[in-house]
Amino acid sequence: MYNTSPTLLHHYWILNTDPRSSEVFEFVCQHTLRFEVNLNRTRFWVPSGSIFTEFALRFMDSCHHVDPYLDLSTGLPDYEC
Repeated sequence: MYNTSPTLLHHYWILNTDPRSSEVFEFVCQHTLRFEVNLNRTRFWVPSGSIFTEFALRFMDSCHHVDPYLDLSTGLPDYEC
């Protein structure tokens, strides 16, 4: 079951080989956050509020924000958005 509250969701990712990835996976499961596992990375959505505050304090050094206006393969702006 995913967290489906109507709050703002922040989209993040972490490399599956990151030393802290298991801690992040545990956090995602503990808070029943929506996630997608890919070959090299796991993407997940963190709701605003106390869950986001805890996430930011614990994992901002390991997790990366997904910018919807940036092509992750090139690092350049994606003008098709």
